[in-house]
Amino acid sequence: MNRLITFILFLGFNYAQVSPFNSYDAVLYPEYYFDGLMAEIDAEINSEFLPLDFEMRVPVNADSIFFVSGSASSQAEVENLPILSSNNRSFVKVSILEKKFRLFIFYNLEKQGVRRSGRFDLELNHFVNDAHIIIQVPLVAEKFSFSEEGSEEFKDQHGINFKRVHLHDFKENRTKSVSFSYDNPTGEISINKLQTMLSTENQLISPASPNIEAQTCLLYTSPSP
Repeated sequence: MNRLITFILFLGFNYAQVSPFNSYDAVLYPEYYFDGLMAEIDAEINSEFLPLDFEMRVPVNADSIFFVSGSASSQAEVENLPILSSNNRSFVKVSILEKKFRLFIFYNLEKQGVRRSGRFDLELNHFVNDAHIIIQVPLVAEKFSFSEEGSEEFKDQHGINFKRVHLHDFKENRTKSVSFSYDNPTGEISINKLQTMLSTENQLISPASPNIEAQTCLLYTSPSP
């Protein structure tokens, strides 16, 4: 009996999936830098799995996709990835050589008058122990609705609201879809509103402070609570 239990435990350990990823975040930015949607994939790979053949589904209406390898402290390389298509499915493929990488996907929102809506499908060819889908709630948004009712909420350093979904033991080639909608009655984008807010705050703190434009020039990174 003891040998049977030991054998079953042995099989369990051997068949347990191991993820090549230490972290995997998909961050959605509706109408932030431009009047469409930017999705940023920010991930780190366990060095034991390098090089890693990586394939990920992308929106069928994706306009352009940029791959950035390395970290901010290293000499990052930027590559414009071709969008591949098969069986009505759009995707990208790349061989990853460094531990950290980011993907930037640009595509359009659905627009009907002031109403905006969009979706994102997470699907990749590797198992992930703990993945996240995060969406930034636009500063210009009214009546914002997100498909994931149990999502976690937090704010970044600028006070912008985010919603985060945790995906545990996310299987390879599985698809997780999220969707959202909101009104944008002004037609503005969030970065312009954020810069106006920061300029106003700087003027209130120090009315004579020079070079306000330089102070409000932002290089945005993935949010953290």
